[in-house]
Amino acid sequence: MTDEIRTERLLLRRARHEDATAMHAIMSDPTVMRYWSSLSHTSLAETERWMASMVALDPAASDDFIVTYQGRLIGKLGTYALPEIGYLIARDQWGQGFASEALGAFIARRRTLGSTELTADVDPRNTASLRLIERHGFIETGRATGTWLIGDELCDSVYLKLTL
Repeated sequence: MTDEIRTERLLLRRARHEDATAMHAIMSDPTVMRYWSSLSHTSLAETERWMASMVALDPAASDDFIVTYQGRLIGKLGTYALPEIGYLIARDQWGQGFASEALGAFIARRRTLGSTELTADVDPRNTASLRLIERHGFIETGRATGTWLIGDELCDSVYLKLTL
């Protein structure tokens, strides 16, 4: 299994400890983190701990990547725990098709590796993310209320699945 995915514009590669500072710039942005499974990061140490957990992942149980464009870290995409996908892209990179390009390449990789499905848990208010994964063939399989407590806010979930 290769440790990187190349697309026309992007390089998806495995996380490194030294990625923490660049990732912190993304994860400390409340707008980017609005629909993530945690609040925005308030310290670099918090992001360093998060990055250390990503670096330590067992590739047999996860398939998570840092997304870079022209050598700059612009986000992450992959599965922290197979088969559930997650992604974050820096706000200044939104609207350029990077998440879609990375997601398409990741789906192709999982097909090649013999995966049978990918899943997603999306906040129903995150219409951009719902549109993105539906464009890539994910189908809604259910909804639930009060599934995530993020800070003091109880959030809902839309569950989606892509059969590979």
